[in-house]
This record gives sequence, structure tokens and C-alpha cells, in this order.
Amino acid sequence: MDVSKIQGNVDPAAPVKSVRIRVGRSFNGFGLSPGITRTQRLELEQLLISAFSNFTGDLQGDYYPLLGMDEAVRQQLVDDHFLFVSGDPNLISAGMERDWPEGRGIFHNKDKTFLVWVNEEDQTRIISMQKGGDVKAVFERLARAINAVQESVKKESGKDFLCDEKYGYIHSCPTNLGTGMRASVHIDLPGWTAEGLGA
Repeated sequence: MDVSKIQGNVDPAAPVKSVRIRVGRSFNGFGLSPGITRTQRLELEQLLISAFSNFTGDLQGDYYPLLGMDEAVRQQLVDDHFLFVSGDPNLISAGMERDWPEGRGIFHNKDKTFLVWVNEEDQTRIISMQKGGDVKAVFERLARAINAVQESVKKESGKDFLCDEKYGYIHSCPTNLGTGMRASVHIDLPGWTAEGLGA
């Protein structure tokens, strides 16, 4: 991902509250979430924990496994809108929540601008976000984070991202084929919460 190809940015006068860009990534040698075995899920979690320990600078942070998570930590992650939860009927019917919550967790950096969800719908969801409208900074951090995850896992295990020449990056959900990227902004719409037709 070439950050230099991003031209321009969000107008500073625009009512953008925050920017979030994420990708899903799967690794070869492990089943996708509907078919991953318990052993594979735990092995992948350990590879990612090891990868996270190699991060430096603004990517450095902590991993929080869902299994045995301290209640105060869990509540803070929920309050921050970072934590994924069990109970989605589509994920359950597809077999993606087998052995819940074992082998799953969340990593975030100290500033909470970079997160990785481990073994949720996809093997990984790599997320970059921050307040304000600096899309370029969010994308730049995401590109570095994707590379850091990929290189660390490849160095330790020889396993790389699951990518097809025709379809791009492979995910559990076909709607994510290709880049697996989604970008969003939260904006303030003045008057949106006012009541009545005259608002």
C-alpha cells in the first residue's frame, strides 16, 4: 500500500470527528473462520502474540485475550467501542464462534489508534483510526501496521497472507475479497438530533 498515492485530505473545516480504516487478513496454512480448527486458532493466536511483541514506536502496545480477561479491562474496551462480542447469529450459524472465547483477543497500541482483532470473523482485522479528519495519517499507520504483522509472522513461521492473483486477499466473507479494506468517517450533522420537522 503506497501512501504517496493519496492525494489531498479531508478539508479541515469539514465536520469530521474521526477516521477509521481497516483491513481483514488471513494467513495461509490456517482454515478460515468457518473451518479453522481449535488447534489452528490457538497456534495463530500465539503467532500473532509473538508478532505484537516485536512492534516498536507508535505501533507498540498490549494484547488482551478474551479468555480470562479482567472485567475492568473488558468494560473499558467495551466503553471505548473497541471490543468485538459474541452473539452474532450469522457468525454462529457459520460456525465462526466455536470454542468461544478461546483463541481470540484484541491488541491495541498505547494511543488506541491501532488495533488488531484476533480470530473474530476473520483471522485478523487490522484497524487504524484517530480523531479528526487526517485520512492520510490513518492510512499511513495502517500500511505500516499491515506490513509489521505480515513480516513478523512470516519471519517466525514462514506463513504469509492468503492472497489470490485473481481475487485478492481471501476472507471469511466474500464481500471482503480484494483489498479487504473499509474506510469510514464519523461526521457531525448539525441539527440531526433536533426534534420536529422544523429542525
